[in-house]
Amino acid sequence: MRIETNGIRVDSDEWDEPLGGIRGMGPVTLERTHLEAAIGEVRFSSDRSELPEREAEAIWVGLGRDSLPVFEKHTQSVVSVTVGPQGASQTVEEQRGWVLATADKSLLFTLLPSTVVVQTSKYERYSASLGDRLKEILPLFTAATRVSRIQRVGLRFINRLSDPGALQPQFWKEHIREDFAGPLAGGLSELVVGQHQQTQLRLDSTATARIQSGFFQEPGARSLYSFLIDLDVFREATFVYDEVLCANMMRQLNRTALALFAHVLSDNYLADLGPLDLARTENLQ
Repeated sequence: MRIETNGIRVDSDEWDEPLGGIRGMGPVTLERTHLEAAIGEVRFSSDRSELPEREAEAIWVGLGRDSLPVFEKHTQSVVSVTVGPQGASQTVEEQRGWVLATADKSLLFTLLPSTVVVQTSKYERYSASLGDRLKEILPLFTAATRVSRIQRVGLRFINRLSDPGALQPQFWKEHIREDFAGPLAGGLSELVVGQHQQTQLRLDSTATARIQSGFFQEPGARSLYSFLIDLDVFREATFVYDEVLCANMMRQLNRTALALFAHVLSDNYLADLGPLDLARTENLQ
């Protein structure tokens, strides 16, 4: 079925397809997760630099004070870089808002005049850990602030892969695809003791992925090397906020992030992380 919302036409089932023509994994979750943080962000158009306490409190009440006992002021510097004929210029804007959080701060909602951020360090699956949280807070935020035009939606997943067998950097040579192995896959492999690279992908005219990856030595007496996969997938486009459209866009970004994660790792190592078919798992419950 083909639908149109805010001028964006798409087959309804295409939201489950990763952007950029990347091969997807379907609706799965990983049994062995190494996520340090999962972050969802929606940025609106607003000319304010401060979110009034009364608006933040209205959102807090809507989410439930008891489940989010932390209610704190928050200041964030937003850096904008403009490139022109004279070179690059940078402006820094300070925005003041609020943070709502659980007692252990494993779940945080950051509220700024133009931005909603949901962050969790206890990730289970996209729908439960980020998707449902965004669906809950966005209507409250738009009602309280009266913002209506979205400029950017994005997801970020910070994965820190650790393995007891990674006693040398060369361990990861066998478990990372050559595209992302860098010097580990080359003639200097035996000399490499640290590596970090950033790759940016244009997924379509308004969607981008930024992948930071590499390995580093863990602090401690025992020599262990971990591998970082920091995925930032986002769409920069202006459109009127629509609950269904926004949820579908975020769901597609999640599918894209999972597909990119799978593309960094070898098939064998990905299998070791235990992908579980969500549809089958839910039917068994």
